[in-house]
Amino acid sequence: MSLWSRLGASGRGFASILSATALAQVISFVALPLLSRLYSPEAFGVFTLVIAVVAIVAPVATLRLESAAMLAAEGSEVRAVVRNAVTSIVAVGLATFIIIQVLEVAGVWSAGSVHLSALWVSILVILTSLFSLLSQLALRERKYALVARRNLYQAVAMSVGQAAASLVSRAATGLLIGYVLGRLVALVSLWRPTREYFGRTDRGVRRAAWRTYWKFPLVFTPSALLNALGSQAPVIFIITWFGAGLGGQVGMAERIVAVPLALIGAAAGQVLEAEMSRTIRAGEHRVRRLYLRTSAMLAGVALLCVAGFILLGGWLVPILLGQEWVIAGTAVQILALSAGVRLVASPMSKIIILYQHSLANTILDVSRVFLIACAFGAIALLELPLDIALWLIYGALAATYAVTWFYGLHVASHARGVPDQDPVDDS
Repeated sequence: MSLWSRLGASGRGFASILSATALAQVISFVALPLLSRLYSPEAFGVFTLVIAVVAIVAPVATLRLESAAMLAAEGSEVRAVVRNAVTSIVAVGLATFIIIQVLEVAGVWSAGSVHLSALWVSILVILTSLFSLLSQLALRERKYALVARRNLYQAVAMSVGQAAASLVSRAATGLLIGYVLGRLVALVSLWRPTREYFGRTDRGVRRAAWRTYWKFPLVFTPSALLNALGSQAPVIFIITWFGAGLGGQVGMAERIVAVPLALIGAAAGQVLEAEMSRTIRAGEHRVRRLYLRTSAMLAGVALLCVAGFILLGGWLVPILLGQEWVIAGTAVQILALSAGVRLVASPMSKIIILYQHSLANTILDVSRVFLIACAFGAIALLELPLDIALWLIYGALAATYAVTWFYGLHVASHARGVPDQDPVDDS
């Protein structure tokens, strides 16, 4: 028997997604030295601000129904969940446009040199939400090769698009054009194999789907919003408090330290979610072993990444990106520990959603936002410099990710097949 056969479905899926994601990350990383010379830190700062806002709104747009689609047993039920999700995505996209327009007129929102920023944000919210939905549908069917190609297509289109768009605009608009192109290419690659789930469904089935998976929109969506706030609020605060230039430096640092998270963590999380959801549907009980085995693999990678960022970030980043990005190198060293803990905890936290431990999930997310808000308050009150501010903010994040992992282990250790659908949470 060949090594490929011995890996099993989950192992082959992980290897497939990992190899394509690795190549995609190499492409994106190779493009950084060019993009950092085409666009200024200020342009990256505004771009990072827009993408951060999109990342906060997108989980609300899907109502976390992309995760519900992983658990639905029958094809008609999946189509009902998808139909409900698409309706929500369109509605939230339109609402986002209106809200940002109002905030812009009131002088509360400003995206610098980006014209029609409300339209940009709303389009990106819709595209990002659909991207998440279609990706989960592909994973439901264990189409790991398709998800792997999606990563590759998106990276190539985004990098080429951002470089080419610099001929039109050296401001954040050029970066946004390339980002939209990457999302569109990925969606096209996912559409044909998943379009069967976008057929019309009976209203009664759709109403039944709302009743069955009510926790996802009513409980897990607010939790996802809190989680997104916890992840994106740091860079939004830094851009607002320290300016777009320094915010762009930190945004670039986040982009660099996120490479292993996107490379290893995303692949592990996607395969883990697919395998765990299959295990749950089958009523099996081997979740704890899968949790620990995956965590151990991720921890080994995380240690290597943290050591590399701390030892090499300060001098290697300016060499790669240009001397204009010296501050980004220092930020990489500071962000390393938080990135390492997140690399392990973030993929494993999916088990909390799959087993619908809504109360605990909400408490974890509220705690993350609370600790970060305390860090913001201390920075503003004491007028701390950027380096100390980064230690405070990302140290708080690291602590909350560690607690999340331990609770995920608790869930895995007490897993008992199909999660409770009773409205009373047993977490």
